[in-house]
Amino acid sequence: MSLFKLTFKTTIARNTYLIFLLVLALLPLVLPYMTPWEEKPTLLQPARAQTAWGLLWIVTLVWLFYQAAVMGHDGASQGVLEYFKTLGVKRRSLIVQLWANSLLWGLVCVGLVLGISLLFAMPGDPQEARMWVITNVQYAALYLLVVAPLFFLATALGTRINATAAYVVTSGLALYGLYGVGYLDFFLSQSGNPVVDAIYVISPHYHLADLTTRLLYKMGPLENGIFAKMALYLAGVGLVVISVAVALFREKK
Repeated sequence: MSLFKLTFKTTIARNTYLIFLLVLALLPLVLPYMTPWEEKPTLLQPARAQTAWGLLWIVTLVWLFYQAAVMGHDGASQGVLEYFKTLGVKRRSLIVQLWANSLLWGLVCVGLVLGISLLFAMPGDPQEARMWVITNVQYAALYLLVVAPLFFLATALGTRINATAAYVVTSGLALYGLYGVGYLDFFLSQSGNPVVDAIYVISPHYHLADLTTRLLYKMGPLENGIFAKMALYLAGVGLVVISVAVALFREKK
């Protein structure tokens, strides 16, 4: 049995995934009805998409990163990684197989959200529907460019420190990139401090991957050039995160 299959079966055995998949599958369809949608029924469909993508970020921060950290911690502390190493599995292959399990569940989650957004929130107008599909695909691609490298980081940190600490560091970095950078930008506009400016420049601007506003107000997809620049930037940040993660990864505590 490969390490990937072992971690996948471990996740299945714990049954936690059922809770979060049900949250992603059901709440986007139910929660919008708890608002006064009757006053403007046309907002119901965008609200479903907004809820689905918002819940995806929450599930990622609450469950997916924690699961990645736990898999790294358990593998190192229980001797599983060291065992596979004695079988000849290379160090980089070990972290990739652990990462692949997290990525698989991330793909399942984003697939659910895409399904809800494209099946239950699709605009009726053909032109709007085409732009809606492109925007959702762009959103999914940018989301994966953010979270996939962070799965590496959570896994690697889990092999060095306890799972909770690894999870907190990874989620903290994600939250900072999604929301904290915006506050930093506001502070910079008020003070003009060169130190804050330097911190802002080197910070991971994960907020670029959040296209929820474009979906809610039907602003259409990003222009190809802008999307390519965002994707290249996030990929570059991801390569840095992955490099750090590979350097931190170890087979035993």
